[in-house]
Amino acid sequence: MSVFKITGYDIIHQIGSGAYSEVFLVRCRRSGKSYAAKHLIDRCSDLMCDVAYAEIQLMKSVPSHPHVMQLHDHVFENTSLTLIMHLMDINLYEYMQKRARPFSENRVRKMLYQIVLGLEHLHQNGIFHRDVKPENILVKFSSGITGKKETLQLADFGTAASIVQRPPYATYIATRWYRAPECMLSMGYYGPKMDVWAVGCCFFEMLTLKPLFQGENELEMLDSIHELFGPPSSNVLERFRPWNTKNLKFTKRQGAELSWHLPLMSVFGMDLLKKMLAYCPDQRISSKNVANHMYFEELIRHKKLSKFSLSHQSLYINEHETRSSSGKTTSFGRNNPK
Repeated sequence: MSVFKITGYDIIHQIGSGAYSEVFLVRCRRSGKSYAAKHLIDRCSDLMCDVAYAEIQLMKSVPSHPHVMQLHDHVFENTSLTLIMHLMDINLYEYMQKRARPFSENRVRKMLYQIVLGLEHLHQNGIFHRDVKPENILVKFSSGITGKKETLQLADFGTAASIVQRPPYATYIATRWYRAPECMLSMGYYGPKMDVWAVGCCFFEMLTLKPLFQGENELEMLDSIHELFGPPSSNVLERFRPWNTKNLKFTKRQGAELSWHLPLMSVFGMDLLKKMLAYCPDQRISSKNVANHMYFEELIRHKKLSKFSLSHQSLYINEHETRSSSGKTTSFGRNNPK
């Protein structure tokens, strides 16, 4: 554990660590509230340096959303940067690790929808994540009418990028098991649909508790992908060839059927998963279309009804307050005294 101080906060204990950061449970001295503090290991010369810019500037540029982790505060002192964020209970990887058996498909659908809404929000605001994986999806538990309820948020924007920038981007990006084919076949020519591929991998993993693709290097990863889907056609490879300095060639073989791995999955669920895992990004579904897919029809309808109910309630309250303040009938059915 690093020995350091965060002005204005008491460090309780460490709750996580990664290659570039350590995460601590902290308490604000002024409010007494608890937060998660992400302390970046690399030193920062200032808040415009490469280490700090993505996490602070990009997070500040995106409007708040219930399924995207928001930056509460940041502390920069002695070339050290700490990001203060709202406290969640666990990440999705840890949540899955604690399970003896996979989640039901209905539960996965509800969790996936939250991830997708967060992703769509990022993409609509010109940001793509570039490292979506279960460890970077945080979960908060609460009690609902039917039992435990999960709220999920996309987190960790240290490698996020602006969509308006033109490729090539950094060539080595995203955690290997969730890295889209275009990230491995081209020299930095990829875009926001790489996030959709990664969420598709998380979708499968929530249903099975097993990673979909595993490899020790990119060639093994591509082999794992081709084992399931078969190698890309010559037409698909031709699209990558102008950007592919490796000039990779693949042995012809017959791919398996994704439904074999998920024999009980619903028709709409399988349709969505296949569209999210389309090999070529031009043929892969966008985050906006994922969020509006028939698989989420019931959740979309419920969301619209909730908004209508809140809007109707707000209109009623405003009308009631207007009528009351104008001296007309009140909720008791008689005029206010003058």
